[in-house]
Amino acid sequence: MAKHSLSTDSPSLNPSAPDSGLLTREQCRAARALLQWSQCDLAGRARISAATVRSFERGHSGIKHSTARLLRLTFEASGVRFIEADAGGGAGVCLTKPVP
Repeated sequence: MAKHSLSTDSPSLNPSAPDSGLLTREQCRAARALLQWSQCDLAGRARISAATVRSFERGHSGIKHSTARLLRLTFEASGVRFIEADAGGGAGVCLTKPVP
């Protein structure tokens, strides 16, 4: 299991919790890169603080389950598809449609 993944079992998510398939900090950074978004862009679109995005991506703190879900939904609404880790490879992201 990835050490930076999120668990859906608790209200406050820890970056070292077991993988739940919700969102890893690496997926967050990769999704932003695909969309050509800054941390501030993501924060504005998800209506959370840029400090929350920055802290999560750096692995300095966990985030709430609801925040992780909001981030994932924000990315998915913009055309990002999440790839879950399995025996064939690790977690990742890809675009379902081109970035305008």
